[in-house]
Amino acid sequence: MPKIVEKVLTEIAVRNAKPKDKRYDLYDAALRGFGLRVAVSGSKRWFVMRRVNGRMVRRTLGRYPEMGLAEARGIGTVALHEMAGGQMPSRGGDSDLFEAVMVEWLDKDQGNNRSRVDVEGALRLHALPALKDLPIDTIRKRDVLRLLDEVGKTAPVQANRVLAYLRRLFNWCVERDILRASPAAGIKPPTKEISRDRVLSHDELHAIWEAALEESHPWGPMTRMLILTGQRLDEVAGAQWSEIDLDRAVWQLPGARTKNGRPHIVHLSPVAVEVLRDLSRVDGSDWVFTTTGLGPVKGFSKAKKRLDKGCEVTGWTYHDLRRSFATHLTEHLGISPVVTDRILNHVSGAVRGIAAVYQRGEYLDQRKQALEAWGAFVTGLGTNEGNVVPIGSA
Repeated sequence: MPKIVEKVLTEIAVRNAKPKDKRYDLYDAALRGFGLRVAVSGSKRWFVMRRVNGRMVRRTLGRYPEMGLAEARGIGTVALHEMAGGQMPSRGGDSDLFEAVMVEWLDKDQGNNRSRVDVEGALRLHALPALKDLPIDTIRKRDVLRLLDEVGKTAPVQANRVLAYLRRLFNWCVERDILRASPAAGIKPPTKEISRDRVLSHDELHAIWEAALEESHPWGPMTRMLILTGQRLDEVAGAQWSEIDLDRAVWQLPGARTKNGRPHIVHLSPVAVEVLRDLSRVDGSDWVFTTTGLGPVKGFSKAKKRLDKGCEVTGWTYHDLRRSFATHLTEHLGISPVVTDRILNHVSGAVRGIAAVYQRGEYLDQRKQALEAWGAFVTGLGTNEGNVVPIGSA
């Protein structure tokens, strides 16, 4: 609530206002609801504040000294008049509207994150329609809960993602002294998620492999490479010819393209090399799986539906291929969990605690042997050759 003060703000008072341990506001006796916010960092912003349609609204007008006292007071007078009539005030030279802060956060805090596209897409689709025109420091917990309830009606799991992204955004705002506290603090994920543990049977894996053989480029070959390498969907879909040496049967993923940021070597079994050699390349393009040559393949849902129809396996996801790879590699081929973890490029997995400190070897020879055995196992499914004897067994 705007405070009733006796002192009129002057240029000298504004210029001499020093930062304190906590941010604070200086109000102006000449214009109730108008004031200056002094941040812990020393930055100063003009604002107006009053009740609009039953809720307290604060609007940032601009920064000092870029905007002087006289100009800020004039803009504040107009803004307060609009607010008195039940309207959101016109934007000043430096607005703290949710959308503006979100864009700043994406650029400054999320710019180098591989998930930035997903984060921005989710917030623009779900959060902006409800929050874009609100000054960020007027957003309350009830606004976030109302938003999540609306998202949860059609996309329950996505509501959890939106909450996670908003929590990161608001926490950043607290760190930058834009907010006193996060309106997402203390909110529990609206949907209870069940961790997937689907492991495809040998018959199901064989059926998907056969369906992928019938599927056209690039979807069929991409699916077979997912099965043969056990790597993540975005890593396989975004594969580039410059990463692959077919003569050496090696695929080298740079750290910029892996989830943990570490460069990763994937050995290519003879059947994987054959899949890649059979691909038609787009002139001048480095993308392995592409329809235009301008970028990696996208939009997996239609191809997935065709695969579902062709294999008649229901309820599976692309990630189930990776989980099934890891399970069958260890349980049916007798590959060490340590070697399997290295193939999957897990930061931590089967080896934990003090043992992880010492077992830092890359196990390249064992990984190569394991992937070659896996390639033979996959192509032998549906035949007597599918009954593979575990590596190391008599």
